[in-house]
Amino acid sequence: MARNGADMGKVGRAVAAASAAAVTAAGLFTAGAAPAAAQPWQGQCAKGDVCVWSGPNGTGTRCAWTGDDPDWQAGAVQCRPHGFRVNSIWNNGHPGRLDMVQFYGGPNYTDPLHDPVPITGKPINANDVAVRSHRWV
Repeated sequence: MARNGADMGKVGRAVAAASAAAVTAAGLFTAGAAPAAAQPWQGQCAKGDVCVWSGPNGTGTRCAWTGDDPDWQAGAVQCRPHGFRVNSIWNNGHPGRLDMVQFYGGPNYTDPLHDPVPITGKPINANDVAVRSHRWV
């Protein structure tokens, strides 16, 4: 199930190295420094959700899920506008359960985008990633 804080759509192709304290998701997240003081993190993400934003530091269009989504554009739950690219992400899931999120470039869990994203203690910025589906693993 998705919750749209704004609208969302297709996201991007890689999300690089979590934060210094978090596990690296090969090629998906940007380097692990905290957002600069001049641009503090602005997004909110409920505990248990995975959230993505179109802008850095939790800005722009946002979409949030508590579960899997096989197609961000054509499924039962859609993020709009279709085609936006992910530039920040927060896996705020619950440790010990399905606590990693695998993002995919294609619908129906096709074209996996590097390693699954672990739970992080804080949000991380992404690298303009085009995503079309995701699932908790």
